[in-house]
Amino acid sequence: MKMVVFDLDGTLVDSFEDIARAANHALVRLGHPAVPTEKVRMRVGHGLENLIRGFLPGADPDSIARGMRLVTEFYRDHPADASFLYPGVPEALDEMGQTGVVRVVLSNKVDSVVQAIARILDLTERTEEVWGHRNGFPLKPDPASLLHILEKYTCRPQDCLVVGDSTPDAELARNAEARFCAVTWGLTPKEKWDLRKGEQLVERAEDLPRLLQS
Repeated sequence: MKMVVFDLDGTLVDSFEDIARAANHALVRLGHPAVPTEKVRMRVGHGLENLIRGFLPGADPDSIARGMRLVTEFYRDHPADASFLYPGVPEALDEMGQTGVVRVVLSNKVDSVVQAIARILDLTERTEEVWGHRNGFPLKPDPASLLHILEKYTCRPQDCLVVGDSTPDAELARNAEARFCAVTWGLTPKEKWDLRKGEQLVERAEDLPRLLQS
């Protein structure tokens, strides 16, 4: 493998409490009750608009847009108050870097927030690329952003491993014809994964470098 592309939330970072705080800030400002962190957690991974729509069923477009603004504004001020890297992640990233593998973060979260989280948690120093949702690029599992990054580094899809904790990550890899490795410590536990032939699964971050070597 020449490149490893990591999802952010639930894969590298436990950020669910911060996401819940931002979502609840928006909900309360819009006159709705706050929801438990676990309910927010189960809706993460499909982009901000889908997150807001999930808690405001039937809301008009203006309410959805205001909710998205409120979440983004709050999150920009509080990107990583309660977030932390999962155990083994720093060591795994450092070990991969020593072998020359290109390390990429690719998230459906708003790019400005992803950049802030990466700086605060030292992911910027441990990766070659950090991408959030950017204008002109559809959300994962659309492969456009991944294909753009692959082209930048002259890397073939079959030489790229996508690592993630939920279905959009697996579908991203399949859509780009890249390889996929599921992790079990985020949104999807081991027993819930339905992997295809050739796809991998790890239960500890520190096992990722050895997976690349094999």
